Amino acid sequence: MFKVNKTPEPKFFQEFKKKHSLSNWNQYDSYRYIKQQLREYSLFEEQELCCPYCEIEIDVDTSETEHIKPKDIFPNEFQDFNNLIVACKSSKRCGNSKGSQWSSDFINPVLENPQDFLTYDIKTGEVRPKNSIGTDYEKAKVTIDILNLNDKRLAEARKNFILGNKYSIDYLEPEGEFRTLKEFMIDNKDSITSV
Repeated sequence: MFKVNKTPEPKFFQEFKKKHSLSNWNQYDSYRYIKQQLREYSLFEEQELCCPYCEIEIDVDTSETEHIKPKDIFPNEFQDFNNLIVACKSSKRCGNSKGSQWSSDFINPVLENPQDFLTYDIKTGEVRPKNSIGTDYEKAKVTIDILNLNDKRLAEARKNFILGNKYSIDYLEPEGEFRTLKEFMIDNKDSITSV
């Protein structure tokens, strides 16, 4: 899970909101072009074509607009640009796993750096809390569970990535899929190559 550095709200979205007084997100279905434009903008300008939750590469067609704070629980934030990111459409993890679940302990990737709370298990590919007790542990545990970040296929993909790249860590590119896993591998190179 990576930090999303939001840009200022794009002009096209500001103008759209001035022109159309929508009262809920479902009304955006009548304006599919703006939903697509928002996804394109976020993917290219803020997320480097990756889901911020699972870090898998996505595109406009394999993604959906995600409300960090669920629109059902926070109806006044349904078009707050800082509450919108683009997530993968996986049915078992990320935004679909989260649905309308909410906890104040959830790590908001726009406001907080998930790397302050999360780390990796190099043997299993699973995401783990960085701390073993306290508030940071609770935030990590809640977020991992809500997003199902240790979905079997996703953990296996991370494990295979570690195994496939453990002898070429020096050549990993920082962008693209699994960017925080790559950073973790670089920072823990000695322990990874000994596994």
